[in-house]
Amino acid sequence: MNHHPQQYMIFANEIHQACKGAGTDELRILNVLTQCSMEDLQQVIRAYYVSFGQPISRLLKKETGGKFRDIVLGSFEGRYQYWARKIREAIKGIGTDEKSMIELVLMGNADDWLSIRQEYFKAYTRNVMDDISDDIAKNADWSKLLRGWIFQMRYFRSQPERDAEELYSAVKGAGTDADTFVRILCSTTHEEFAQIVRIYQEKYNRSLRETITKEFTGKSEKAFLLAHDYMLSPAKGCCYILSESFKGFGSCDKSLVDTTVLFRDRYSAEVQHAYEDFGNLAKDIKKDTSKKYEKALLLLWKAQ
Repeated sequence: MNHHPQQYMIFANEIHQACKGAGTDELRILNVLTQCSMEDLQQVIRAYYVSFGQPISRLLKKETGGKFRDIVLGSFEGRYQYWARKIREAIKGIGTDEKSMIELVLMGNADDWLSIRQEYFKAYTRNVMDDISDDIAKNADWSKLLRGWIFQMRYFRSQPERDAEELYSAVKGAGTDADTFVRILCSTTHEEFAQIVRIYQEKYNRSLRETITKEFTGKSEKAFLLAHDYMLSPAKGCCYILSESFKGFGSCDKSLVDTTVLFRDRYSAEVQHAYEDFGNLAKDIKKDTSKKYEKALLLLWKAQ
Protein backbone atom coordinates (compact mmCIF):
# COMPACT_ATOMS: atom_id res chain seq x y z
CA MET A 1 0.00 0.00 0.00
CA ASN A 2 3.11 2.20 0.43
CA HIS A 3 2.00 5.08 2.64
CA HIS A 4 3.95 8.28 3.19
CA PRO A 5 6.32 8.07 6.23
CA GLN A 6 4.21 10.63 8.07
CA GLN A 7 1.22 8.29 7.77
CA TYR A 8 3.16 5.52 9.50
CA MET A 9 3.76 7.92 12.40
CA ILE A 10 0.01 8.59 12.52
CA PHE A 11 -0.72 4.84 12.52
CA ALA A 12 1.77 4.29 15.34
CA ASN A 13 0.07 6.99 17.40
CA GLU A 14 -3.34 5.47 16.65
CA ILE A 15 -2.18 2.15 18.09
CA HIS A 16 -0.76 3.92 21.14
CA GLN A 17 -3.95 5.89 21.77
CA ALA A 18 -6.06 2.75 21.32
CA CYS A 19 -4.23 1.17 24.24
CA LYS A 20 -4.23 4.15 26.61
CA GLY A 21 -6.44 4.32 29.65
CA ALA A 22 -8.90 1.71 30.85
CA GLY A 23 -9.66 -0.93 28.25
CA THR A 24 -8.40 -1.28 24.70
CA ASP A 25 -10.07 0.17 21.62
CA GLU A 26 -9.82 -2.90 19.38
CA LEU A 27 -11.68 -1.19 16.55
CA ARG A 28 -9.01 1.50 16.41
CA ILE A 29 -6.29 -1.14 16.12
CA LEU A 30 -8.21 -2.94 13.40
CA ASN A 31 -8.67 0.32 11.53
CA VAL A 32 -4.87 0.56 11.24
CA LEU A 33 -4.57 -3.05 10.10
CA THR A 34 -7.22 -2.66 7.39
CA GLN A 35 -5.24 0.25 5.91
CA CYS A 36 -1.88 -1.54 5.97
CA SER A 37 -0.26 -4.48 4.27
CA MET A 38 2.07 -6.66 6.32
CA GLU A 39 4.95 -4.77 4.74
CA ASP A 40 3.38 -1.45 5.83
CA LEU A 41 3.12 -2.72 9.38
CA GLN A 42 6.89 -3.17 9.48
CA GLN A 43 7.13 0.58 8.91
CA VAL A 44 4.57 1.20 11.67
CA ILE A 45 6.88 -0.77 13.98
CA ARG A 46 9.72 1.61 13.09
CA ALA A 47 7.50 4.64 13.59
CA TYR A 48 6.46 3.36 17.01
CA TYR A 49 10.09 3.07 18.08
CA VAL A 50 10.69 6.63 16.84
CA SER A 51 7.67 7.94 18.72
CA PHE A 52 7.69 5.89 21.92
CA GLY A 53 11.08 4.16 22.15
CA GLN A 54 9.80 0.62 22.63
CA PRO A 55 8.58 -2.33 20.53
CA ILE A 56 4.94 -2.13 19.55
CA SER A 57 4.65 -5.89 20.15
CA ARG A 58 5.24 -5.36 23.89
CA LEU A 59 2.27 -3.00 24.05
CA LEU A 60 -0.03 -5.20 21.95
CA LYS A 61 0.86 -8.38 23.84
CA LYS A 62 -0.14 -6.65 27.06
CA GLU A 63 -3.30 -4.97 25.74
CA THR A 64 -4.88 -7.74 23.64
CA GLY A 65 -5.81 -11.37 24.20
CA GLY A 66 -7.04 -14.62 22.66
CA LYS A 67 -7.32 -15.17 18.93
CA PHE A 68 -7.63 -11.42 18.43
CA ARG A 69 -4.12 -11.04 19.84
CA ASP A 70 -2.85 -13.88 17.63
CA ILE A 71 -4.08 -12.04 14.53
CA VAL A 72 -2.75 -8.65 15.61
CA LEU A 73 0.68 -9.83 16.75
CA GLY A 74 1.01 -12.12 13.74
CA SER A 75 0.24 -9.24 11.41
CA PHE A 76 3.08 -7.19 12.91
CA GLU A 77 5.54 -10.10 12.84
CA GLY A 78 6.37 -9.89 9.15
CA ARG A 79 4.99 -12.14 6.43
CA TYR A 80 7.91 -14.49 5.91
CA GLN A 81 8.98 -14.54 9.56
CA TYR A 82 5.45 -15.65 10.45
CA TRP A 83 5.27 -18.12 7.56
CA ALA A 84 8.62 -19.71 8.46
CA ARG A 85 7.68 -19.95 12.14
CA LYS A 86 4.37 -21.63 11.35
CA ILE A 87 6.08 -24.19 9.11
CA ARG A 88 8.57 -24.91 11.89
CA GLU A 89 5.75 -25.33 14.41
CA ALA A 90 3.95 -27.74 12.06
CA ILE A 91 7.12 -29.85 11.91
CA LYS A 92 8.16 -29.65 15.57
CA GLY A 93 4.88 -30.62 17.23
CA ILE A 94 3.97 -34.11 18.39
CA GLY A 95 3.68 -35.57 14.92
CA THR A 96 3.52 -33.36 11.88
CA ASP A 97 0.53 -31.02 11.64
CA GLU A 98 -0.17 -32.21 8.12
CA LYS A 99 -3.32 -30.14 7.62
CA SER A 100 -1.46 -26.92 8.41
CA MET A 101 1.51 -28.01 6.32
CA ILE A 102 -0.70 -28.55 3.26
CA GLU A 103 -2.17 -25.05 3.61
CA LEU A 104 1.15 -23.33 4.32
CA VAL A 105 2.91 -24.98 1.39
CA LEU A 106 0.22 -24.73 -1.27
CA MET A 107 -0.63 -21.06 -0.69
CA GLY A 108 2.91 -20.01 -1.61
CA ASN A 109 4.05 -19.02 -5.10
CA ALA A 110 7.61 -19.35 -6.41
CA ASP A 111 8.65 -15.91 -5.09
CA ASP A 112 7.13 -16.70 -1.70
CA TRP A 113 9.14 -19.89 -1.50
CA LEU A 114 12.38 -18.06 -2.20
CA SER A 115 11.64 -15.68 0.70
CA ILE A 116 10.41 -18.47 3.02
CA ARG A 117 13.61 -20.42 2.37
CA GLN A 118 15.76 -17.40 3.23
CA GLU A 119 13.80 -16.51 6.36
CA TYR A 120 13.66 -20.11 7.60
CA PHE A 121 17.42 -20.49 7.27
CA LYS A 122 18.00 -17.17 9.04
CA ALA A 123 15.76 -18.22 11.93
CA TYR A 124 16.67 -21.90 12.28
CA THR A 125 19.90 -22.42 10.27
CA ARG A 126 18.16 -25.23 8.43
CA ASN A 127 16.95 -25.89 4.90
CA VAL A 128 13.14 -25.63 4.89
CA MET A 129 12.84 -27.75 1.75
CA ASP A 130 14.73 -30.62 3.40
CA ASP A 131 12.87 -30.28 6.71
CA ILE A 132 9.47 -30.48 5.05
CA SER A 133 10.45 -33.27 2.68
CA ASP A 134 11.96 -35.35 5.49
CA ASP A 135 8.97 -34.79 7.78
CA ILE A 136 6.01 -35.64 5.55
CA ALA A 137 4.95 -39.06 4.25
CA LYS A 138 7.28 -40.50 1.64
CA ASN A 139 4.89 -41.87 -0.98
CA ALA A 140 1.45 -40.40 -0.27
CA ASP A 141 -0.07 -38.52 -3.18
CA TRP A 142 -0.46 -35.33 -1.12
CA SER A 143 3.18 -35.39 -0.06
CA LYS A 144 4.31 -35.76 -3.69
CA LEU A 145 2.24 -32.68 -4.49
CA LEU A 146 3.82 -30.69 -1.66
CA ARG A 147 7.36 -31.61 -2.72
CA GLY A 148 6.60 -30.65 -6.30
CA TRP A 149 4.94 -27.40 -5.24
CA ILE A 150 7.92 -26.26 -3.18
CA PHE A 151 10.06 -26.52 -6.34
CA GLN A 152 7.31 -25.32 -8.71
CA MET A 153 8.33 -24.21 -12.22
CA ARG A 154 5.64 -22.07 -13.86
CA TYR A 155 5.84 -21.66 -17.63
CA PHE A 156 3.52 -21.49 -20.62
CA ARG A 157 3.08 -25.11 -21.57
CA SER A 158 1.01 -24.08 -24.62
CA GLN A 159 -0.96 -27.34 -24.64
CA PRO A 160 -4.10 -26.92 -22.50
CA GLU A 161 -6.13 -29.39 -24.57
CA ARG A 162 -3.46 -32.05 -24.31
CA ASP A 163 -3.10 -31.40 -20.56
CA ALA A 164 -6.86 -31.83 -20.11
CA GLU A 165 -6.67 -35.13 -22.00
CA GLU A 166 -3.75 -36.31 -19.85
CA LEU A 167 -5.66 -35.52 -16.66
CA TYR A 168 -8.65 -37.45 -17.95
CA SER A 169 -6.46 -40.42 -18.88
CA ALA A 170 -4.87 -40.29 -15.41
CA VAL A 171 -8.19 -41.28 -13.81
CA LYS A 172 -9.34 -43.88 -16.33
CA GLY A 173 -9.27 -47.49 -15.32
CA ALA A 174 -8.13 -48.84 -11.96
CA GLY A 175 -6.28 -46.40 -9.73
CA THR A 176 -5.31 -42.78 -10.28
CA ASP A 177 -2.08 -41.54 -11.82
CA ALA A 178 -1.40 -38.81 -9.24
CA ASP A 179 1.97 -37.99 -10.82
CA THR A 180 0.21 -36.47 -13.85
CA PHE A 181 -1.82 -34.19 -11.58
CA VAL A 182 1.32 -33.20 -9.66
CA ARG A 183 3.30 -32.41 -12.81
CA ILE A 184 0.60 -30.24 -14.37
CA LEU A 185 -0.41 -28.47 -11.15
CA CYS A 186 3.22 -27.62 -10.38
CA SER A 187 4.21 -26.37 -13.82
CA THR A 188 1.28 -24.69 -15.52
CA THR A 189 0.41 -21.00 -15.15
CA HIS A 190 -2.81 -19.67 -13.63
CA GLU A 191 -4.01 -18.55 -17.06
CA GLU A 192 -3.43 -21.89 -18.75
CA PHE A 193 -4.85 -23.84 -15.83
CA ALA A 194 -8.12 -21.94 -16.23
CA GLN A 195 -8.12 -23.04 -19.88
CA ILE A 196 -7.45 -26.65 -18.88
CA VAL A 197 -10.37 -26.58 -16.43
CA ARG A 198 -12.70 -25.12 -19.07
CA ILE A 199 -11.65 -27.63 -21.75
CA TYR A 200 -11.98 -30.53 -19.30
CA GLN A 201 -15.54 -29.48 -18.43
CA GLU A 202 -16.57 -29.04 -22.06
CA LYS A 203 -14.96 -32.24 -23.31
CA TYR A 204 -15.88 -34.67 -20.52
CA ASN A 205 -19.06 -33.07 -19.15
CA ARG A 206 -17.83 -32.91 -15.57
CA SER A 207 -15.58 -30.53 -13.71
CA LEU A 208 -11.97 -31.26 -12.87
CA ARG A 209 -12.82 -30.41 -9.26
CA GLU A 210 -15.50 -33.12 -9.20
CA THR A 211 -12.95 -35.55 -10.60
CA ILE A 212 -10.46 -34.72 -7.83
CA THR A 213 -13.16 -35.23 -5.18
CA LYS A 214 -14.02 -38.62 -6.69
CA GLU A 215 -10.45 -39.85 -7.17
CA PHE A 216 -8.70 -38.69 -4.01
CA THR A 217 -9.51 -39.09 -0.32
CA GLY A 218 -8.41 -37.69 3.01
CA LYS A 219 -5.37 -35.42 3.00
CA SER A 220 -4.79 -36.03 -0.71
CA GLU A 221 -8.29 -34.80 -1.53
CA LYS A 222 -7.70 -31.67 0.55
CA ALA A 223 -4.30 -31.00 -1.03
CA PHE A 224 -5.36 -31.48 -4.65
CA LEU A 225 -8.57 -29.46 -4.17
CA LEU A 226 -6.59 -26.60 -2.61
CA ALA A 227 -4.04 -26.71 -5.43
CA HIS A 228 -6.87 -26.73 -8.01
CA ASP A 229 -8.62 -23.75 -6.40
CA TYR A 230 -5.37 -21.82 -5.89
CA MET A 231 -4.45 -22.27 -9.54
CA LEU A 232 -7.81 -20.83 -10.59
CA SER A 233 -6.96 -17.89 -8.30
CA PRO A 234 -5.11 -17.56 -4.99
CA ALA A 235 -8.22 -15.83 -3.58
CA LYS A 236 -10.21 -18.99 -4.32
CA GLY A 237 -7.56 -20.98 -2.51
CA CYS A 238 -8.13 -18.74 0.53
CA CYS A 239 -11.86 -19.31 0.22
CA TYR A 240 -11.40 -23.07 0.24
CA ILE A 241 -9.30 -22.92 3.43
CA LEU A 242 -11.73 -20.52 5.12
CA SER A 243 -14.79 -22.57 4.17
CA GLU A 244 -13.18 -25.81 5.40
CA SER A 245 -12.31 -24.05 8.66
CA PHE A 246 -16.01 -23.48 9.35
CA LYS A 247 -17.05 -27.10 8.81
CA GLY A 248 -17.73 -29.51 11.62
CA PHE A 249 -18.23 -28.65 15.28
CA GLY A 250 -16.74 -25.19 15.84
CA SER A 251 -14.18 -23.48 13.67
CA CYS A 252 -10.58 -24.48 12.96
CA ASP A 253 -9.01 -21.40 14.53
CA LYS A 254 -5.45 -22.23 13.51
CA SER A 255 -6.32 -22.17 9.81
CA LEU A 256 -8.47 -19.05 10.22
CA VAL A 257 -5.76 -17.13 12.04
CA ASP A 258 -2.90 -18.20 9.76
CA THR A 259 -4.82 -17.52 6.55
CA THR A 260 -6.00 -14.14 7.83
CA VAL A 261 -2.54 -13.04 8.94
CA LEU A 262 -0.76 -14.15 5.77
CA PHE A 263 -3.23 -13.38 3.01
CA ARG A 264 -5.99 -10.91 3.95
CA ASP A 265 -3.93 -7.96 2.65
CA ARG A 266 -3.28 -9.74 -0.65
CA TYR A 267 -6.65 -11.23 -1.44
CA SER A 268 -9.44 -9.73 0.70
CA ALA A 269 -10.65 -7.55 -2.19
CA GLU A 270 -11.35 -10.70 -4.25
CA VAL A 271 -12.35 -13.12 -1.52
CA GLN A 272 -15.84 -11.82 -0.81
CA HIS A 273 -16.94 -12.44 -4.41
CA ALA A 274 -14.96 -15.68 -4.78
CA TYR A 275 -16.46 -17.04 -1.55
CA GLU A 276 -19.91 -17.09 -3.16
CA ASP A 277 -19.00 -20.54 -4.54
CA PHE A 278 -18.64 -21.77 -0.95
CA GLY A 279 -21.38 -19.85 0.89
CA ASN A 280 -21.63 -16.50 2.65
CA LEU A 281 -18.41 -15.45 4.38
CA ALA A 282 -19.97 -13.00 6.84
CA LYS A 283 -22.57 -15.57 7.93
CA ASP A 284 -19.94 -18.28 8.35
CA ILE A 285 -17.73 -16.00 10.45
CA LYS A 286 -20.63 -14.92 12.65
CA LYS A 287 -21.82 -18.51 13.09
CA ASP A 288 -18.50 -19.86 14.34
CA THR A 289 -16.71 -16.95 16.04
CA SER A 290 -17.62 -14.17 18.46
CA LYS A 291 -16.66 -10.85 20.06
CA LYS A 292 -13.27 -9.29 19.17
CA TYR A 293 -12.21 -12.32 17.12
CA GLU A 294 -15.36 -12.14 15.00
CA LYS A 295 -14.95 -8.38 14.53
CA ALA A 296 -11.35 -8.84 13.38
CA LEU A 297 -12.23 -11.50 10.81
CA LEU A 298 -15.17 -9.51 9.42
CA LEU A 299 -13.18 -6.30 9.02
CA LEU A 300 -9.94 -7.81 7.75
CA TRP A 301 -11.73 -9.92 5.12
CA LYS A 302 -14.10 -7.05 4.27
CA ALA A 303 -17.01 -9.43 4.82
CA GLN A 304 -20.39 -7.70 4.73
